[in-house]
Amino acid sequence: MNWYFMRHGQINSNLNHVYSGRSDEALNETGLQQAYEAAEKIKTVDIDRIICSPLVRTSQTANIIASENGLEYETDDSFIEMAFGPWEGKSETWISDHYPIEWALWKRAPHQLQLPRRETLLELQNRVVRRLQKLAAIGEDENILVVSHVAIIRVVMLQSQGRPLSDYKLVEVDNCELFPVTLQAAPYWEPCL
Repeated sequence: MNWYFMRHGQINSNLNHVYSGRSDEALNETGLQQAYEAAEKIKTVDIDRIICSPLVRTSQTANIIASENGLEYETDDSFIEMAFGPWEGKSETWISDHYPIEWALWKRAPHQLQLPRRETLLELQNRVVRRLQKLAAIGEDENILVVSHVAIIRVVMLQSQGRPLSDYKLVEVDNCELFPVTLQAAPYWEPCL
């Protein structure tokens, strides 16, 4: 099974440096254009299946890619954006003003941040990788595109490269950028802290 990950097209929260989290914000005009451009890129990859987060921005992106490539897509809650807890819907400026200690930790050592109702990076990585392993165990030899979110892609990329979660901020993920991912074949995944 071959995995490809893609972040959804642009939303206004991306421009405004807001943690949109699990809000159902739709793609803006640039995001729609990015999704159509991504649909053209996908034609060279020979995708068999598309899975996406259930949020509007990912479903819109997946729908455009699927319709332009004669495919269908399905949603999977395991690929939803991380839960940001009290930071949900807040701008980086607001967060740095109201949570200065936690914001500094998030910038310096993101894998150590713990807040009420907010997933840690390890919890997020465990959720996503376990789902990928389950899908791989029951799946066929397919090329699967997962349309998801920046946090999901970062933790999956780190796991696939055997890098620690402390490198989270070093993984660049642009809107509608395509990432091939190879998962470890071991039945029991060991997290890289």
